[in-house]
Amino acid sequence: MASSLSSPTIFLLLLSAATLFSLLTTPASAANRLNAGQSLGPGQSLAQGPYLFIMQQDCNLVLYDNNKAVWATGTNGRASGCVLKMQIDGNLVIYSGTRVIWASNTNRQIGFYYLILQRDRNVVIYDSSNNAIWATGTNIGNAAVVVIPHSNGTAAASGATQNKVKELYP
Repeated sequence: MASSLSSPTIFLLLLSAATLFSLLTTPASAANRLNAGQSLGPGQSLAQGPYLFIMQQDCNLVLYDNNKAVWATGTNGRASGCVLKMQIDGNLVIYSGTRVIWASNTNRQIGFYYLILQRDRNVVIYDSSNNAIWATGTNIGNAAVVVIPHSNGTAAASGATQNKVKELYP
């Protein structure tokens, strides 16, 4: 004599299977990472502990530490509906439609680049060899970040508010 499963049991089994499937199909990027080809829309953010890197509704890209701003692009009020894109050429860009509002000026050859909000509070763009090519320079503690200058001789300095980048030349 075979026993039959009740409706609540079947529901719980299906819910468990759906939950397990969603865990297995989670995107490769973490909540603190933006891979080449990915973007943050208005109000979207990366998070790491008490740190929040957010593309605000006012088009300002801001890094917060416990709700206190520690770095920003200074682009608030320059446009609307802005989107932050980590491009496949290594450039981090804020767009309003097709208009560029701000850029890290780290464009290079096409490749795999990623931006990460690190545990030391620094936001860094890395290339496919895990070399840092740009950083906010907001790291705290003993961690040091090396920013490699690119072909135009800068380390992504495109405005006074962005010049918090620390450069080390070999």
